[in-house]
Amino acid sequence: MNRAAAKPHGIYLEAFFGTAEVGLFAVPTERICLVPPQLKRRQKKLIKEVLDVTVIPTTLAGSILLSPMAVGNSNGILFSNMVLEEELEAVKKKMGDLNIGVVEGKYTAIGNLILANDHAALASSILPKKALKVIEDVLGVEVVRGRIADRSYVGSLAVITNSGGVVYAEVSEEEERKLSEIFKVDVLPGTVNNGVKFVRSGIIANSKGAIIGLMTTGPELMTVSRALGV
Repeated sequence: MNRAAAKPHGIYLEAFFGTAEVGLFAVPTERICLVPPQLKRRQKKLIKEVLDVTVIPTTLAGSILLSPMAVGNSNGILFSNMVLEEELEAVKKKMGDLNIGVVEGKYTAIGNLILANDHAALASSILPKKALKVIEDVLGVEVVRGRIADRSYVGSLAVITNSGGVVYAEVSEEEERKLSEIFKVDVLPGTVNNGVKFVRSGIIANSKGAIIGLMTTGPELMTVSRALGV
């Protein structure tokens, strides 16, 4: 659990651009991770080695805050309709055979409204039904509509990989069980960065490793590590 250690995989503490909210700047899957071009070379290398992914530098909607603008799994990536055409084209060239889709509509922060792994996707209850078909086609999984702790921004409230999940600390035991059933992994409640409940903001993870916000405490780190199985 060392910061920026050379050993690949595992779980590491980091800060990006002077903030512990590392999860805001990346869109990870089992195969790739979108990161801002301005990220330090050392940090791009750390993500590549810890997650064992192809790192793709890009802005989305002209911003380095990538996580609200996209979400994906091993089958594809969904982008907000705010993402610029030239950004999409640049990413396509580096994504290989992954599917790409754009979720149209008035809700633009789709990374905050969709939660996905390779088994399923949870789409916010506020997304229109037509968006569900796009999600299903691009990600290649069953899509369930719902909320977490009666909140609609499900993508910001949890991190789900193919090996586990950590979710907003105020979920009920019934919700934990339901999420575990949907995504076919064990899900545990937790926080990051010394009490932050919006766990996505402080975690970049897949089934092989995780990079966690530098302000995360020892007990929080133990919970996240156990939850994600890394």
